[in-house]
Order: sequence, then C-alpha cells, then structure tokens
Amino acid sequence: MRNNKITIILLAALLAMPAMAQKRKAPVKKKKVEPVVVELSREEQLFEDMLEATQQIMFIDSVVVDKQTFLESYRLNNEAGTITRFNDFFKSEDQPYSTVYVNQFGNKCWFAQNGRLFTADRLGNIWSEPAPLEGLGKYQRTNYPFVLSDGTTLYFAAISDEGLGGLDIYVSRYDSETGKYLLAENIGLPFNSNANDYMYTIDEMNGIGYFATDRRQPEGKVCIYTFIPNQKRITYSADELDKAAIRSRAKIERIADTWGDGELRTETLDRLNNAGRRLKEEKKQQSELTFVINDDITYSSLSDFQDADNSKRVAKLLQMRKSHDELGNNLEKMRNYYATQANIAERSNMQAEILGCEQEYYQMENDISQLEKVIRNAEIKAINQ
Repeated sequence: MRNNKITIILLAALLAMPAMAQKRKAPVKKKKVEPVVVELSREEQLFEDMLEATQQIMFIDSVVVDKQTFLESYRLNNEAGTITRFNDFFKSEDQPYSTVYVNQFGNKCWFAQNGRLFTADRLGNIWSEPAPLEGLGKYQRTNYPFVLSDGTTLYFAAISDEGLGGLDIYVSRYDSETGKYLLAENIGLPFNSNANDYMYTIDEMNGIGYFATDRRQPEGKVCIYTFIPNQKRITYSADELDKAAIRSRAKIERIADTWGDGELRTETLDRLNNAGRRLKEEKKQQSELTFVINDDITYSSLSDFQDADNSKRVAKLLQMRKSHDELGNNLEKMRNYYATQANIAERSNMQAEILGCEQEYYQMENDISQLEKVIRNAEIKAINQ
C-alpha cells in the first residue's frame, strides 16, 4: 500500500515537470526602448556637415596674448603688407576694434568701419575717398581684412547665417570685369568654430600663416595660431583617421597631432625665427629712415614711397649708409691711432691703408648720393602721375 502511494506521487511529479519547464522557458516580453533623438543646433549641424571637408593643416605654434595687443604677434614680411589698428592709422578714436591692411606697395588699403569693408588708394600723401566693397554678400560686424599679393584674394571675418557662431573667416576674389567681389565663402574647418575666429593672414614669402581665435580662452585673451598654408585644399581621409580624430583636428584640440615626424615643423620654426630677426632689423632701419623728397615732403618710413621699385632701392640705400658709417668709424680710429700712438714703422704701413680707406669712403659717399637722386626722381615722378 505504501509503495503504491510512492508510485502515484512520482508519476504526478513526472507529469508536472514538462509544464514547469515550459513555464520557465516562456519568453519574457521586453519593453521597447525608444531611440533618443538629440536635437542639434544650426551651428552644430553645420559643423557636422563641414567635418568631412576639414583641411589638413600643420599648426607649428600657438600663443595666448591680450586681445588689445594681439596684432603685435603677427610677424609679417614687408612683402606681405602691414596690418594696423584703424584708430592708429587714421588718427581716430571711434573704431577701437577695426583694423587696416595696407598692401606691400603702400598705395592701397582695405579697412573696416562701422561693420563694413572699404578700400582706398593713396594719391601722393593723401588717401582717396573710401569706396565700399561690393558683392561679398550679407554679413554683420565685417572686419579684419587681408589681401594676398595678387591684389584680388580677400580674407575677412564676419557674422552671417552661414557661420558656425561668432566671427567666421571668409574668402572672396575681386572680379575686374564687374568691379565687384565674388560672393564670399566660409573657409571651413579647422579655422572656424563656434567662437570668434578672425585676422587670417598669409606671409607668402616665408610660407607662414596666422589667425586669431578666442575659442577656449578666458575673457580678454586670444590665441594666435601659426600654421603652414597649403597650396591647394587637402582634406583627411577616412582611411587615415577615424571620425573622432578628424573632429579633434577640426577643433584644434592638440596642435602636436599635426606635426608628423616634426622635421617640417622644426625647419619652419627656424625660418620663422630668422624672419622675425630680419623684421626686427627692418623696423629698426625704418625708424632710422629720413628721406627728403622736396621742400614740402619728407619720408620717414618705407611704406611712404610710391614708386614700386623704390622699396628695394631704399633698402639698399640703408645698407650702404650703414656700411659707410662703419667705414667712417674705422677710418677715424685709424687716424687717431696714427696721430697719437703709432711708431715710425707702423705709420709707414698705415699711410697706404688709411689712404685706401679714404678713397673707398668717398666713393661710397658718391654712390649713396647717386642712389638718392635715382630714388628721389622716381618718387617725384610717381607722385605727379
């Protein structure tokens, strides 16, 4: 009897097992997860659209400076022209943030006034009536013009509906047939950001470019990036970098990522330092320059000269004057020594040396005088044209 009960219990347990197993294996319905849709701002979406076209640029250096004096960090060769503040150039006080670009010949300038770009020509010592630049498009707070040596390619900064936020850098070209500029284009990444990016310049002779940005900077500060400009636009390939790396380059998160093996950067930095020393010497020469054109006109800077060839002539003149002064100082020392300290044997040897130096000194004096006449005549002719 007992065995029958046990058998019945076992059979009941066996019959219940498939139902229990089936119950355990029943699929659990998962709650459907809705995808999270992130709304991008217009500027963020534009950045994403531009990302694939990010230019490959080597940034060789960067420096954070006061925004009020940031132009002093631009070490442009004279052949690239000059950049100065509007108020300093026009002796004004009403445009504290506007800049003026003067070409390498000193006879044409581009500048910003009240949020618009203008140009003017130099006629003698007088600038012509400013003419507004036409055809660029619709922009706000237009400023920071720079023109390449071709005289037609214009870079500037402005706010527009096509910008990433703040000031963006744009490029246009002058159309001589219409007398207007072509519709400007945003130069894209990595030069532009959601911050203010501006004062894009190229020193073509030294193969160096600069631009300023206040991205990731505290109030009142600006970062000046020095880079190597490309002859043509080169973008990153998806085979070389993934999207995260390209995004990092586009935002200039680490300039060291653009250096490669470092050889080109070192070579460029050396060239830049040498150019800086030359520029310092040129500015010193300019500060020492005084050149009388006529009774009414006296120049004190290389940028004052109107004749296209006179800038080279004046540079040569300054070097000749320097050599002439050095020779004169050495000649004076020899004469003093000859008169006060030299013995008979030394005097015999020095006579010929002093005589030779005197002849060279007077010949240099004559050469300087002749070059001054050439410069003066060319300048008067240029002024009167």
